[in-house]
Amino acid sequence: MYKIKEEYMLGQSCIKEIAETSKTIRLDLSLKHNPYINTGTITGRVQDETGKPIVNATVIIFNENYEIRANTLTENDGVYLINTIDSGTEYIIYAKAPGFKLSDPGIIFIKENETTTVDFSLKNDQGERTSLIVGTVQDSENLPITTAVIELFKIEETGTRPIALTFSNEFGQFILSNLSIDSFFLKINAQGYFSEYYPVNINKINEIIPVTITLKKDLKASKGIITGVITNDEDLPLPNADVVLYRIGQNQKQIPVDYTRTNKEGVYMFVNIPSGSYRINSNRVIII
Repeated sequence: MYKIKEEYMLGQSCIKEIAETSKTIRLDLSLKHNPYINTGTITGRVQDETGKPIVNATVIIFNENYEIRANTLTENDGVYLINTIDSGTEYIIYAKAPGFKLSDPGIIFIKENETTTVDFSLKNDQGERTSLIVGTVQDSENLPITTAVIELFKIEETGTRPIALTFSNEFGQFILSNLSIDSFFLKINAQGYFSEYYPVNINKINEIIPVTITLKKDLKASKGIITGVITNDEDLPLPNADVVLYRIGQNQKQIPVDYTRTNKEGVYMFVNIPSGSYRINSNRVIII
């Protein structure tokens, strides 16, 4: 059986007009080589473990470097078809559908002008029949709170039961997975902030519930201590040195907020300092 393929891509010339009798015009055309002439075809069927076809399953093809080369969806009969795949090359092919596990990889070699058949039987994925809570923990200025503790409690007739614990990442994000249809609440703690409670109701499977929790600063808990030692260029402690504490505000503006002096060991200390960025200036004067 012969297959007819176009050696070159269909070309089209520019437009010229013959406006006079016996006039000759020239229409040249440079044809581009058909990049799909040396290609093959991949087809197959995607079904579940009982043999039932899976509609709209995704079939995707990678090269050996896992770069995507083609993808398509199955039809009502579970059949897929991918044309114009470069021949003479080895590929990796997968199938995936919602509610099913990713297939094992199929290793295929495409031959020129030939059709390769790859069928898939997908296994049910009960993990995909659960829901997720995807959240962000932030402060009142919408800045992320890192390493916040997120506890998930299930609400039962006899009370509540802790079922999961996680921490926010550097962007304040967290995920709680494998959740069934039920009623829950989140308890969120972070150092220097008041705890928050957040109710969550999961009403269907495969649900993704986004939550954003804003924590308020606990000014008492967030106050800290700044201390240090003032020395001279011989690394000897300076007693009675003046020390001024500056808070760094917007645009790196320095705002003086407190003042003290060093003791005989050159040590200074500021207490009950709110969270923020700080710097000190120090000097010692003598009376001549």
